[in-house]
Amino acid sequence: MEALVFVVAGALVLGLLAWAGHRMLVSERPPGSGGASDALGSFIDVFDPARARADRDLQSQEHQGEVVPSPDDEDPPVSIDTVRMRATVRGPVRRRQTPSSPEPPGPRAPQPPPAGR
Repeated sequence: MEALVFVVAGALVLGLLAWAGHRMLVSERPPGSGGASDALGSFIDVFDPARARADRDLQSQEHQGEVVPSPDDEDPPVSIDTVRMRATVRGPVRRRQTPSSPEPPGPRAPQPPPAGR
């Protein structure tokens, strides 16, 4: 009698698995749902972990954005002149230069090439 119970229970479990598998393959799921492919996709981690890490790194780099610092109130405003190829940074107000404390001149901005060349 006990063997009959195990056979019936096993047949019931096997039938439920077959029905669930068929329903999973036939049903329409919304796009982007992974299901069994996501669950079975982790096997690569077991057999080739270095490749799995490299694949995850490449995938994260595809979705990576450029880091741009947010401007603060303390940052000096910058104006860029594309015609003269010069960037001007307005800083704090400087004190006037006196003969007793000369400051070295600042670097020159690059000059555009002469016309006609």
